[in-house]
Amino acid sequence: MSSSGFDYMRKVVMIGAGGSGKTALVNRFLTHKFSEEYIVTIGSQFAVKTVAVETTNGRSVNVKLLVWDLAGQQRFDFIRGSYYRGSKGALLVYDTTRKSTWLELPKWIKETEDALGERIPIILLANKVDLVDHRVITREMGEEFTREFNLTDYLETSALSGQNVEKAFHILAKSSLAMS
Repeated sequence: MSSSGFDYMRKVVMIGAGGSGKTALVNRFLTHKFSEEYIVTIGSQFAVKTVAVETTNGRSVNVKLLVWDLAGQQRFDFIRGSYYRGSKGALLVYDTTRKSTWLELPKWIKETEDALGERIPIILLANKVDLVDHRVITREMGEEFTREFNLTDYLETSALSGQNVEKAFHILAKSSLAMS
């Protein structure tokens, strides 16, 4: 580990439709808490956290994640492209209770590839799985989408309970190490 406290630094983006829970997931990751208050992200929000991950050769390294939480509303499409620059991974989030967020997923993948000119690791996050009675997108649909679009991984998450939130960021950190 370097004297700065981390071995690698990686910029990653949180992408997906507005209201899918991106900000809540970032806040859960940073503070291990959930807030019922919902504030619309304007443009982007920025967070930093260092995580320890094991490399493919079994060595433990510290990866400083620079997390850019990008606004999902259509009115921010025109400014969002500049925030992708330098990204080495993405968490693509949809709300399992809102089909509209699911239908937008291909648009987000295309936007990412268009902005970067290359493919980066993308992990699909099915968020709000704690709302079991309101779920309209199944696990099988998420897994099939992940295979069809050749995404890095698929996880079912809940910002409310914390389910798989840490795991998502750790997998993304490890996957981003493969990027130059």
